[in-house]
Amino acid sequence: MDAARPDEVELPFDPLDVVEHVLVAENLPFDRTDEGDLAFALAGSWKDYELWFAWRPEGDCLQLCLALDLRVSKTRRTAAYELASMINQRTWLGHFEIWPDEGEIVFRHALALPHGERPTLAQAASMIDAAVEAADRYYPAFDFMSRGSKKPQEAIDACLFETVGNA
Repeated sequence: MDAARPDEVELPFDPLDVVEHVLVAENLPFDRTDEGDLAFALAGSWKDYELWFAWRPEGDCLQLCLALDLRVSKTRRTAAYELASMINQRTWLGHFEIWPDEGEIVFRHALALPHGERPTLAQAASMIDAAVEAADRYYPAFDFMSRGSKKPQEAIDACLFETVGNA
């Protein structure tokens, strides 16, 4: 009888278990959804954000989404797409998008994992940090734009400024 080599054996693999360890270490409550995603909430500077991780085996990709809980009306969608484009040029990790059906603004970040690789605890924590930092930095711009009080360039200018001098 031929014994299977270790690289031929399919082992149970769920990168979301690594994310669970990060959340448990930070004492953050979480749930596994019916779809198998891992959902949790995290306090940001502007509000509490809803986040969820999903494992996409078809792309060997761990994906993180963060909802800003802002919806853009159909009349403001063009401005929202323009603002997201301006912001995404300044965002090193992940990107913002507007979901077409609901008009919801979401930040997404993904980590490619070659077949069989697991994310490290540090990688999972870094994904969360990148998402919350981006949301906190650009939430005001999306809020200004979605309320219709500012055009995209004005909205981004309002949240990106440099301080000069000492206090």
